[in-house]
Amino acid sequence: MGSMKGHSSASLMTGFTLIELLIVFTLLVSLSAILAPMLLPSPVRTLQAAASEIATTLRETRRQAQAAQTRKRFVIDTRSGKFGIQGTGAQRALPDEMKAALTTGKSLITGESEGGIDFFPDGSSTGGRVYLEIDERSLKVDVEWLTGRIRVQENTL
Repeated sequence: MGSMKGHSSASLMTGFTLIELLIVFTLLVSLSAILAPMLLPSPVRTLQAAASEIATTLRETRRQAQAAQTRKRFVIDTRSGKFGIQGTGAQRALPDEMKAALTTGKSLITGESEGGIDFFPDGSSTGGRVYLEIDERSLKVDVEWLTGRIRVQENTL
């Protein structure tokens, strides 16, 4: 009589168990639930990013006025959503679905939908406010006239 050579049935099984597959699937679902809101665009993040860009451009305008010891103007066209530092040629644009409004001195209104905020060599400014709105959410970017300080705040009515 001969002996049977071979492997036991337990050692021939390969692959993943149902429990292992369920654990991996659960981890993937959990990660996607956590990461999806961060990766998808939202009106709040769009609004905050636009307000941050406006504030950064205002701060750069102030910095340039102080560095060059001359008056510099932040300009914005609320209809087209384009803004930048006057005379530099570099213009940024707000998202198409965003509404913008500017409050500034009458002498700084340069067109039906255009105007600006001036910064002086000592860091002060003419003051003003840029309002941004998207999907009934709004923020305002304030520029203090005396100090030239720039702040982003929620727009409360």
